[in-house]
Amino acid sequence: MAEKPQQQTLSVRIDDTLRRRLERARQLSASKTGEAVSTSEIAKRFLESARDDRLDVVDLLADPTGSLLQMRRKGEAGLVLSRAEWTTLAHFIRSGVEAVSAQTPQAVSRESLVALLDAFVAVYDLRPTRESRLEAYYLGNLSAESRPTSKPPDRTKPITSGVVRRTLSETRRHLNDPSATWVPLMLGRNLYVLLDEEPLPGAEDLTRALRPHWAVLWRLAARGHYVLTHQPVREPSTARDGQYRPPIPSLTEGPYTLSFAHGQGQEFSVQLCFPGARGPRYPIVGYPRIAEFRTMLADLLADRAPGDWTGTYFYAGVTSPAAKEVSEIWFRAHDNGVSFGFTLKEWRTVHALFRRAWELPDIRRAWDLPDIRVAWEALTREYGEL
Repeated sequence: MAEKPQQQTLSVRIDDTLRRRLERARQLSASKTGEAVSTSEIAKRFLESARDDRLDVVDLLADPTGSLLQMRRKGEAGLVLSRAEWTTLAHFIRSGVEAVSAQTPQAVSRESLVALLDAFVAVYDLRPTRESRLEAYYLGNLSAESRPTSKPPDRTKPITSGVVRRTLSETRRHLNDPSATWVPLMLGRNLYVLLDEEPLPGAEDLTRALRPHWAVLWRLAARGHYVLTHQPVREPSTARDGQYRPPIPSLTEGPYTLSFAHGQGQEFSVQLCFPGARGPRYPIVGYPRIAEFRTMLADLLADRAPGDWTGTYFYAGVTSPAAKEVSEIWFRAHDNGVSFGFTLKEWRTVHALFRRAWELPDIRRAWDLPDIRVAWEALTREYGEL
């Protein structure tokens, strides 16, 4: 009987720079699998894989904002991104897609999830071999409802790429069905693991496959970056940022007025002015808070029976004494506790006011852009799909 080869132990001294790289790699691995891993195990994996691009990913994550800025410049210029850059982008995409909870109430849109699924398929088709040890992993991150079934199911057979492809097609159909409720939040994990672990062709082939999905992939990655760092992916300030820009006109709906103020770059703030000569003026500062406030306004007017609403920045409480129709809606910011109450009619008025601000052409000018919607798109480019 042949003896098993003995494992050799190698002891090496590493400097602080390499130690920090391995620590970032350890954190990246833990975020992927959810399991703790030692620094020595990470070093062993890198030695065994002999892939420089994995350490390149670790280096890119040392300065996430700077790295993503460089990727955005290359992506928007139609240049080739390296495999390490695509893998880093997928790392942030995974975080952005999975960030759906009471503290991140605005979920990723179904249209974006369809584009993410199509991006995965485009890279999946580049694999040089038909089958992979990761087929079961990919299938596990898709809906059980979308998987093909056999009668009775044969659990002894390995998962094939054909099963995965059929499930991907069914998942896509499911996402395009407005009545469907399940959302595949693990799609980002599939793309990340595919780029990180599978044998794939070079950077030009990867870029050619993923370029049609660039706009959506970028928005999801920028969202993930904001979730992880609480910072936008924004170019450094320039002298132009301090130039005079004309004021943004106010809007009025019923007794409420919405006024605007410029911020850094395309950033802006709004001020909700309440009725009365000395009525309160409530400021909502910056893209993330404005995006969440708009979501809160819309969600509490949805067809479903409303309840209390919680987000990252705001909380809204609903009172329904008659248990039939909402009587009042009160909201407050988490960081100050100052509360304002509205009747349902007043809440609808404020919702209409915000909707007009993003839809009417009367609000044009101010950013040297056609209208506020274009400015909002510029901020989406920096913060992602919030």
